[in-house]
Amino acid sequence: MKKAFPVFLAGGVLGALAGAGGMLLAYPFLFPPPEVNETVAAIAGREVTALVETRFREGVSGQDAAHWGRGGVHAYRAQDGGVLIEMQQDFEVGPGPNFWVYLNTGSEIDDEGDFEADEGRQRIAKLKSFTGSQVYAAEAELFADAGAVTIWCESFGQYIASADL
Repeated sequence: MKKAFPVFLAGGVLGALAGAGGMLLAYPFLFPPPEVNETVAAIAGREVTALVETRFREGVSGQDAAHWGRGGVHAYRAQDGGVLIEMQQDFEVGPGPNFWVYLNTGSEIDDEGDFEADEGRQRIAKLKSFTGSQVYAAEAELFADAGAVTIWCESFGQYIASADL
């Protein structure tokens, strides 16, 4: 009986850890955030100037079945001088925890190594949704130095997608 208790306790701890880890991985698939459907026109009105139209690159070395993204990205200069980055309606990434939008100083960010090698990268905002249009504000100076917009998973240090500017 005395030998059974440590085995029972160890099994309980390991089961709890496995369950917590499994839920961390499954949560974004089971409970994805709702589609946002924001547009620059709705947020900033008509007083914006188009700067860039681009797309997230698909099929690069850092992407796989679980880590991917696609869709259009447009950037606009707002009346206040700032820049609004709009993921288009066709934007989509594979679900995961803790995704962030970054501006990279370099372009052709294809994998984790490229992303981490860019010491000038700047974190802009937490990704609002895995699908649909959404808008992020960036300072004009940061955008002027940017070569790419990148989606990055902070929890696991995983490259998701990048669009050259």
